[in-house]
Amino acid sequence: MFNAKFEDGTIISMIDDWRIDELRELRNKRKFYCPVCNSLVQLKLGVKKLWHFAHKANVNCDESLERESMYHLKGKKRLYHWLQNQGIEVALECYLPIIRQRPDLLFRYNKILYAIEFQCSPINLTLFEKRTRGYQEIGIVPIWILGGNRVKRHGPKTFTIKSFEWLSCQKSTNQLHQLIYYCPERDCFARLNQITPYTSIKSLASYREIPLLKTPVDFIVKPDTQRSFNLFEQWLVIRKHWRYQFLTPYPVKAEKMIRNVLYKYNVPVSLFPLEAGWPTDYHYLISTPTHYWQLYLLFECLLQQSIHQPFSRNLVIQSLFPHIHNNIFPLRQMLEGRSWTLAIDGYLSFLVQIGFLMKDPESRGEYQRIRNIEISPSIEKAIEKDQSLKLKHHSKQSRLH
Repeated sequence: MFNAKFEDGTIISMIDDWRIDELRELRNKRKFYCPVCNSLVQLKLGVKKLWHFAHKANVNCDESLERESMYHLKGKKRLYHWLQNQGIEVALECYLPIIRQRPDLLFRYNKILYAIEFQCSPINLTLFEKRTRGYQEIGIVPIWILGGNRVKRHGPKTFTIKSFEWLSCQKSTNQLHQLIYYCPERDCFARLNQITPYTSIKSLASYREIPLLKTPVDFIVKPDTQRSFNLFEQWLVIRKHWRYQFLTPYPVKAEKMIRNVLYKYNVPVSLFPLEAGWPTDYHYLISTPTHYWQLYLLFECLLQQSIHQPFSRNLVIQSLFPHIHNNIFPLRQMLEGRSWTLAIDGYLSFLVQIGFLMKDPESRGEYQRIRNIEISPSIEKAIEKDQSLKLKHHSKQSRLH
């Protein structure tokens, strides 16, 4: 940490301009204390490292539970000066006694108070939620900026996003999720936008970098509402991969269940039908790969309904609920407070759009199945059929792109 206090409560900050001889003299004559727990702290005056304060070993303090790396300290310092240079009044490591939290940075912009948490290492999900809720309870908007060292890229549009990073997501008004990163070594921000998961940890997304000095404050406070790449084209690649991938000898519970379901109906795994496995609205609320839970609903619920026989939305929800409850189809931990049943609504709406279901216009939650599925005779034909949805998808302006 950069801040400590003297015996009389006066704050001393390493973010200010000091000469090393001044600090050495202070260290010899004065004692420094943690502003949070009041325990003694040490002043570290390295030649190559940033000057900072650190708790002694075995000290029980909320601020010492998460040791700060030089990467974190350097990033926090540069973000502080970045805000200052834009004429914004910003406080560094300001302790908020009401919630017993100390954000890395606290600043006011357009009459709104923001707290920046610069997170470079994994954090316990419970602690993450506690910090976020704490700020919100006192009217502060939290902004979680991840360290640039946490960007895990597997391809131009493919990234690994861990559980706690999903909690860091900003969401725009048109349901686009995004993550903000800052790398002090490269001195630039980065943004993952249009994040669309296809497994529990892997997602499609667009990636953009911008140098710190060219970045306005709006970049971190206003989510981007632009769709910057064609999701549908990328998703076709994912579906092709699902069709060609080898079956693992030790599948996870969800995969094993779906294999059994498809086997029961004499459908090869590689030929799963067109009607399942798409990034429908709110699909991200269920962390299981999309085609698993959608295939389960398609075969074990929707295809069990007679054609033109009305059935309710609640029937579909109850079909999936036991497997949600038993964690076969686990939910993604989010701070949105949205019900996973929205994922069901999104899938049903998609099936209406492609002409598999019809929604009763006189009822809020009743549907009818109006046709059967068709299983392709080969993987090549199944891929062609996937591609054929593109034409319907574009003509109806689906939200899949």
